[in-house]
Parts: sequence; structure tokens; C-alpha cells
Amino acid sequence: MTFCEKCDRIPDVAPNEGRLYMWPPVAHTAGKILSNIKGAGRTAEKSTSFATLHLDYVRPGLRPLIDEICKNLLPEEIEDTRALIMPANTEPAIDDIARITSLGAIRARIGAEWLGEMLTENRLTSVFQPIFAAGNITVPYAHECLIRGNDKTGNVVTPDILFGAAKSADLLFQLDRAARATNVRNAHKVGISGNLFINFTPSSIYDPDSCLRTTIDVVTECGLDRNNIVFEVIETEKVRSIEHLGAILQSYRDSGFRVALDDVGSGYSTLNLLPQLQPDIIKIDRDLIDHVDQDKYKQAIVSKLIDLAKQLDIDVVAEGIERQSELDFLTDHGVDYVQGYLLGRPAALPFVASA
Repeated sequence: MTFCEKCDRIPDVAPNEGRLYMWPPVAHTAGKILSNIKGAGRTAEKSTSFATLHLDYVRPGLRPLIDEICKNLLPEEIEDTRALIMPANTEPAIDDIARITSLGAIRARIGAEWLGEMLTENRLTSVFQPIFAAGNITVPYAHECLIRGNDKTGNVVTPDILFGAAKSADLLFQLDRAARATNVRNAHKVGISGNLFINFTPSSIYDPDSCLRTTIDVVTECGLDRNNIVFEVIETEKVRSIEHLGAILQSYRDSGFRVALDDVGSGYSTLNLLPQLQPDIIKIDRDLIDHVDQDKYKQAIVSKLIDLAKQLDIDVVAEGIERQSELDFLTDHGVDYVQGYLLGRPAALPFVASA
């Protein structure tokens, strides 16, 4: 069953023979595009006002053609030029308006066809990093699920590459949904029965009730206790609509899950979110943890964050711990949970303490 058409469908990039429509933001940009097309030995049809341009193409020459079109355009012109790919010899109809995107997104999507194939062929994998209670660093309190990809030759594709390609190619909805479901299934598969931290990007969710339905159903399918699942907002500091994020978190809570904010303390804006979003857990920004034992400014901020969270009944995770002296400082100042390479690196199997 499809709950969210945007999240569940991997869009076709382009037919083998098609027509590229472009709507430049201004006549100056249209002139540059036409000149570039002519320089590539091609011609384009244009409306009387130059508001609409189109030309036919045959793949695999589409990406080089778009590169030529974009050759001397400013980044703003590439993003502000609206574009649409249609089958050969066809014109857009009213229902095609929803598919109109930017020229930059089409170029990125063609360059990121590997990502669409990876999602279609289900070549995502998971690794798990342990999170410990500050008073017990031998048995994990939880595992954070981290997504990875495998290319066609079996090489690992890191999250920064995955999500960078997804954002530029307008595939963030599909990748984020697939990552959530993959992480839940893989955690269940390797036998993690305790708490799980599942990352998600708020900008990948329009309507919480439909966009999150698939993830919730995977949790049910795996028979996991919802109270053991913590949905962690990544890129908290980039959230544009607090009201929208609040609706997402409330949807998770109404479904029996807990919620966490990451990178708290990275900017004043994240502190402003606490009274509005009332998370169950916060993660202190790793930049504040780095050498916190040696920096009096970081010490003041981190200790105040921990004290503030305790007053609000919010649990605190310190992440990115790589040195024993950092762990000692955080433990001495009452942090609830700790995470970092010092304690355990991401791995394909759950953490087991060394004998």
C-alpha cells in the first residue's frame, strides 16, 4: 500500500527520447541558454516572449547537453530556471505542473541515477553505534542506527554522499523513508532488542500521518516495542518551520515513540526549540564535546545545558566522545548518556563488551 506518493515513488529520470522544457527566470537568462544551445550545435524552440524554451534530446546525450546549457549560467540562474522533461513530441498538460522542478535538480538527478537504482534495488545497509548510560559503559543503553549504501561493485557509500545526492536530485523524501525502514528492519535482523535511535530529516516529511505510516508499520512488522524507539531529528539547526517539526514529533509521540533533538547547543536557535518541542532527549553538539575538559567556555555551556535539561526532565546524550578526559568531565557533570569512538564505533552488529 502507498501512503505517501512523494515518499514511496522513485521518479523516472528521463525517457530515452524526450523533450526538455525550460522556463528561464528572465530574458537575459533565456538569451544565455539559447546561446549555449547554439554553441552545442543544437537549436531550441521558443515562445514569442522567450518565456518558454524547449528542445528534443536522445539519451545518453542528455546530461552533456544540460551541462552545455548550464555552462555560463550563475548558480542562481540554474536553480531559478524551471524545467520539465516530457516524452518526445509532447507538450505539458495541467497534471504535469506538479513535476516541474529546477534545471539544476534535473541535472543533479541525471547525475544521481545511481541513487535511484540503489533505492529501487534496495542496496541500503545499516551500522549501529552504541550509546551508554554514563554510569555503565559496558552494556549499551541503546544503539543509534546509521545508514550506508552499497554501490554496484560492493563499495560502501557514506551518508554524506547519499544525502548530498538526494538533496540535489530531489530524492530526499525517498531516501529518508527508505533509510528509516531499512534501519528498523536491520536492527531487528541482528537482534537488537533494546533502545534504538532512528534518524530522520524533518524536511523530508510533508504530512506526518501519511509520510511516517510506512516506518510505523515496519516497527509493527518487526514486533518492536514502540517505547524503545527514539526518533532523532538530524540537522535540527536547519529546521525552517517549528510548527511543522512540532507536528511531526507529536505524531511520533501519539504513536507511542520517543523523540530526540541532535546538535543542541550548536546555535541559540536550538535552545529556543526546547520549550516549543519538549523533546524526551537532547544530544549535545559534538563540537562542544571536543576537548571540553580543556576549554572553559565549552565547559560553561555544556554544564548549563545539562542543568537546564534536568530542570525540564529531558535526558542528555553527549556524542562524539573520543578522549577519556572528555568522558570524565561529562560524567562528573551529570550527563545521562554518552556516545563516541572512545566507547564504541559503528559496526554491522550490536556492541558486545570485550572479555
